[in-house]
Formats: sequence, C-alpha cells, structure tokens
Amino acid sequence: MNYKLLNISIFSRVVYKIITYTITIVKHLIMILLKPLKYFLLAIVILLGSNIYAQTITLKACHDSAEVNFPLVNQKEKLVKINALKLQNIGINYLPSLNLNAKATYQSDVTELPDLPFSGLSMPSPPNDQYAATIDITQLIYDGGAIKAAKNITELSSQVELQKIEVDIYKVKEQINLLYLTTLLIQENKKILNLTKETVSAQKTALESAVNNGVINVSELDNLDAELLKLDQQIIEVSSQKKQLIDAVSELSGITINEDSNFEIPTIKTQAASSFYRPEHILFENQAKVLDASMLATQKKRMPTMAAFGSFGYGNPGMNMFNQEWDSYYMVGAQLKWNIWDWKKTNREMQQLGLQKEIISDNVDAFNQNLSISENEAQLREQKLNKLLEKDNEIVLIRKKISNRTALQMKNGTKTSADFIQDLNAEKQASINLKSREIQIIQAQIDQLSITGKTLFNH
Repeated sequence: MNYKLLNISIFSRVVYKIITYTITIVKHLIMILLKPLKYFLLAIVILLGSNIYAQTITLKACHDSAEVNFPLVNQKEKLVKINALKLQNIGINYLPSLNLNAKATYQSDVTELPDLPFSGLSMPSPPNDQYAATIDITQLIYDGGAIKAAKNITELSSQVELQKIEVDIYKVKEQINLLYLTTLLIQENKKILNLTKETVSAQKTALESAVNNGVINVSELDNLDAELLKLDQQIIEVSSQKKQLIDAVSELSGITINEDSNFEIPTIKTQAASSFYRPEHILFENQAKVLDASMLATQKKRMPTMAAFGSFGYGNPGMNMFNQEWDSYYMVGAQLKWNIWDWKKTNREMQQLGLQKEIISDNVDAFNQNLSISENEAQLREQKLNKLLEKDNEIVLIRKKISNRTALQMKNGTKTSADFIQDLNAEKQASINLKSREIQIIQAQIDQLSITGKTLFNH
C-alpha cells in the first residue's frame, strides 16, 4: 500500500470538510446579520408608506393652492391678452388710414352752361352717368391727447377686472379658513373620542378579572360594552362629518386630501391693529382711477384735432367736369376740427363721472364701517374665549380627578360602571370644550387678520 497516497487522500477529505463547514458557518452568519437588516428595510418601507398615505395638511398650503387652482385664475391671462389687443386697436389711430372707394351714379340733370352769343361756340355738358374710384389716405397729426387718454382708461379698466379676481380669491380663502378650522375641530374631537374609548377598554380589561372572581357583577361589563358601542357610533359620525368637510376643502383649494390626513393646527402671530387694507380697497382705488381717467378723456373731447389727407382717383369725368373722358386725379390737404359749442354735453358728462366717484367713496366708507364692526366683534370674541379657556383647563383637571377616583372605586365595588361612564363622559365633554375653545380662539385671531387685510403667514 502506498502510504503517501493514503495520507494525501485523508488530508484532502479533511480539508474538504473544513471548507464545507466554514462555508456553512459563514452562510448562517450572513443570514443572522441580514435578518435585522431585512426588518429594518421593511420598517422603512412601512414608515414611508404611512407617511405618504397620512399626509399633513396646512392652512397655508390650502391658501397657496387656491391661488393657483381657483377657476377664475385662468381668466387673468385672458384679461391681459384682451387688454393688449385693445391697446393695439387704440394705437393704430396714430397710423394713417387707407380706404378704397368706388361709385357709379346716374343723374337726371346736370349743370349746363349757356352758349356764348355771337361766338358760335356751344358749351359742353357733363355726362349724366359718372364713374369714380379713389384711394383716400388720412394721417392724424394732433388729437389733443384723446388716444393717450383712451389707452389709460383701457389699462386701468383691465386692472379693475384683474383685481375683481383677487377679491374673489380672498373670499375663497375666508371660506377655506372656516372649513379648515371646522375640520380641525372635528379631528380633535375624534382624537378625544378615541382616547375615551381606550380608557373604557382599559377599565373593562381591569374589571374582567374581578367579574371572573365574582367580586363584581357581570352587568358592569355590559355597561362598558354598551358605552364602547356608543363611542363607536360617535366616531363614525365625526368621521363622516370630517369626510364632508375634507371634500369641501379639497374642492376649494384644489388639493387632493384623503380621509386620514392630519390637519395641522395653524400658528397665528397677532399683529398690532392698523387701518384696513383688503383687496376690496385696491378695487375701489382702481375704480376711482378709471373715473379720473374718464374725466380727463372727456375733457380731451373738446380739444381741436388736425389731420392731413390725400385722395387719389380715376374716373369719368375726373376733376374737369367738362372732360368726358376717363382721367386720373388727386387732391391733398389738411383739416382742422374743433367742437366749439356742445350745448354743455361735456359738462354734464363730467358731473356724472364726479357723482360716480362720490358713490365709490360712499361704498368705501360703508365697507370700512362693516369691517370695523366685524373686527370689534372678533376682538371681543377672542377676549371672552381666552377667559373661558382658563376655566376650561381647570374643569378638565377636576373632571380627570373625578373620573380617575371613580375608576378606582369601581374596581373596589363602591361605585358602579354607570357612575364611571357618567364621570368619564363629563371629562370627555370638558376636553372637547377645551379643544373647541382653543380652535375658536385661533378662528377669532384669523378673522381679525382677514378683516384688516393682513397676511396670516410669514412668507
């Protein structure tokens, strides 16, 4: 037997087993190391998915989206184009006008000259049928500023129309404010209901052992089960209300919002009181500017105008009425036009424009008066709510103490589940009142800023 070959064979098998065991151990180690990584990656995917689904909605995002997606916003570009077209049409009045005229006429009588006596000459007569074709050119030289005034009116009128859209957008934002905060209130109420349900469930679990031991009657658990069902009904109801409000906010803002979205409580910084300046004020100012421009344009109507003209024609007869042949001709000149007396028409138009401007001033005063009343009401409302909020905090603390005490007494058998439910509902209502008051204060602050025309957010 060849011992050398035997030793080599044994050595090879030993090496092979060592390598195999090493590979197996490495594979197990890799699996052990990858297992936490797999769960870590899975957790990241779940977290990202939940963040995508449970989106966070802010009031500022709703405002910004409404400014872009409001249907009337599309009219801005159209109004700008309309204004540009109008200005172009007004501007061509500075350019020469070119007209082609053609006519053919027949006259029953024409001018005839008597023959000269003793001369033996007969005077020719123009034909009864006459034909003419002319090209007439007119170039404005001076219009007293009427075209410039018309352009100014057009531009200011366009600003009025654009500002009307801004006013509509501002009103939409005010609607979004109300709907957003109402949704926020429903959302917070739903949280309170869910917390109350968790509390009732926890108390039920705590009582089950006492019921099993015969210390407490099973009817006490039935009361808690009935309360849980009642809370489920309330949660369903507020969920439906939130869905309706979300649909309205989504429609006005243009943001796609799902039912599980979280509405963020806005942070409003109170600002010092000042004069009102809302989009409506800019609209009033623009309307007054249009009337001022119209007054100026009305005055320009009385200014003299001057134009140069030329007429180039071909006809039978031409300029010479006695030449009964086709002939070309032309005529050039200048024209001055001045309406010296218009029977006070311009004066009456100026009075009309002045009265319309006074009406705008009256509208501004009435608008400011209504804003002042609304602002004062919002300020008083905030002051009242702040005082009530202090009491709400105290009431919630007391109600929590009472319900916690009742929960312990219920476990000891000295209080019933009905007593606990009554005290817990009182705590729940106190918490709802507290959260409602906090949101109502934010609403009062937003109302004050909206009424005065201040921005709600720091850009």
